[in-house]
Amino acid sequence: MTSIKDIARLAGVSISTVSRTLNNYSDVKPETKEKVIKIAEELNYFPNAVAKSLVQKKTHTIGVFFGNNMNLGFDHPFFLDIISAVREVVGNAGYDLIIFTNKNKERATYTTLCRERSVDGVVLLLTGEGKKKNEQFIELQESGIPCIAIDLPLKGDKCTYVESDNYFGSKLAMEHLANLGHQVIAFIGGDEISKTSYDRLRAYQDSMMEYGIGYNPNLVYLGYFSKGIAQKATKELMRQRPDITAFFVASDEMAITVIETLKALGKNVPNDVSVVGFDDIREASFCTPPLTTVKQNKHDIGSEAAKMLLEIIEKSDIKPKPKTLDCDLVIRDSTAPPK
Repeated sequence: MTSIKDIARLAGVSISTVSRTLNNYSDVKPETKEKVIKIAEELNYFPNAVAKSLVQKKTHTIGVFFGNNMNLGFDHPFFLDIISAVREVVGNAGYDLIIFTNKNKERATYTTLCRERSVDGVVLLLTGEGKKKNEQFIELQESGIPCIAIDLPLKGDKCTYVESDNYFGSKLAMEHLANLGHQVIAFIGGDEISKTSYDRLRAYQDSMMEYGIGYNPNLVYLGYFSKGIAQKATKELMRQRPDITAFFVASDEMAITVIETLKALGKNVPNDVSVVGFDDIREASFCTPPLTTVKQNKHDIGSEAAKMLLEIIEKSDIKPKPKTLDCDLVIRDSTAPPK
């Protein structure tokens, strides 16, 4: 293999001059730089990435953890759009991306896996994982590894998070249903752990009180972002309260399942029951009827997370702060005034 010694010998310069040229230092004479680069190209020379990382103390590699305890896969539309945006930003900055599925590695913590692969920083795209995982989050916060979490409120010297305004977005959904005249509104939420789920539930509770409807816990069912549980929840809620005229559902995938289940029960959406989702995944505009939903700008979430992470990596004195992005209500054909 060609080495910088070979280039230095043929160019008639020192090894350090070759190194400084290839690392784009400004103190190398233009004619020397041109000569060294030409010889390097002729010899098809590529710097050794491992050696380069040892010198720079950086691998130019970003890790991404994704998934949750409900086994959401890499093809989930919410994850996919965010990861795509992260890859675009870090790729343009000269970084590679490693995807950690964390499967078959339950004994290894997030911090351990990051250190094993020598990543410069990590993006966490996870939902509530329980006490064991929370301990891992604390370890990661204190590790000094640059980290940006999505919808997970981590804070540290090198750690912060990006989220959508889940509370405000949910208030928009409830305002829409209340303005249509709905009084009996059921809520199918996420889990009992994550901040995302809590903010959406809190907005539902507050809205029911603010619009003079009154909060009834019997109209609430935790769906854990599972289509199977959403189906069960719809059947049980409609059996217990056949007077329900609207559902606010904490994710589009669950909301689409709610629509399908209501149809199977002989209900027309939206003439009999209205449905509002959350996320605005691609399928939301293609289901029948098209789904009214709260739009999260998933590309902006991923892009902002990547930019913030690169800033932490490249600026040692930065003090990272969390960022909350706006949501919008997208009104389609799954909502209408109650009969």
